[in-house]
Amino acid sequence: MMPEAIASIVAELLPLVRGFARGEYAIALGGAHAKGTADDESDVDLYLFANSVLPTEERTRMVVAFSSEVEGAYSWQDDAPFPDTGTDFHFRGRRIECWLRNAERVEQTIAECQQGVVKRGFVTWTTTGFYNHCCLSDVKAMVPVEDPSGIIARWKSQVAVYPGKLRETIINQHLAAAGFWPDNFHYMSAIKRGDVIYTSGIVQQVVHNLIQVLFALNETYFSGDKQLAQALDHLPRQPPRLGERITSLLLPSPPATPDVLRQQREALRSLLHDVRSMCADRDSDGCA
Repeated sequence: MMPEAIASIVAELLPLVRGFARGEYAIALGGAHAKGTADDESDVDLYLFANSVLPTEERTRMVVAFSSEVEGAYSWQDDAPFPDTGTDFHFRGRRIECWLRNAERVEQTIAECQQGVVKRGFVTWTTTGFYNHCCLSDVKAMVPVEDPSGIIARWKSQVAVYPGKLRETIINQHLAAAGFWPDNFHYMSAIKRGDVIYTSGIVQQVVHNLIQVLFALNETYFSGDKQLAQALDHLPRQPPRLGERITSLLLPSPPATPDVLRQQREALRSLLHDVRSMCADRDSDGCA
């Protein structure tokens, strides 16, 4: 159940969002309010699924005409071909983000993930890239608002069980990527030089690869790079003191001397070792 204040806003905006679609559609509440992690800084994410939507300029005009309480309306991304686009604005003091997703593309993404196909697109609006399997996380968490053809209901049934092939692909790919750096010559050379820009990028990359492994190991869909510490805390299978260790890795004590960077590397190697051990112990066909 969504909070009463959010439910009221969603109900008011439904005619507007519904009007963005051409043909068959479905609407859902997503983001932090659907996941139960919302705070005072959280926006309201409304998802519209369709195979065709109105052009960006027309959507923006509709939003502006909808209410005098609308501020800062704008639409983004190309309309054709339509993979995904959006229209954002403020309404009654809340930021509203309308995500318009191509329904056929969502169907294709779910099918790919079930077969263990992992893709990542490097886009500006997410710090580590957008993984295709985040789509499955979104579908599982979202709260249907209007689903006249049962589109969202069908997708929820398809993603209810974490795909085994997806789990193995994520674990094997990301564990191998995480293992590339800790004993790499260039990393150790950078430590000796005190090259903190280079080494910090390496640490971030290894940590985020290990995070992907841990989500897959727990058969939990990765939901994106926001509020990751809170999400990691809820994973039942994780190395000891995971949150504390990640914080220490990402925020080592200044100054960034070679000795501090060596200690950071040893902590990184230790975390990698623990995650590898967890993977090796989980079942007989384990990780690379």
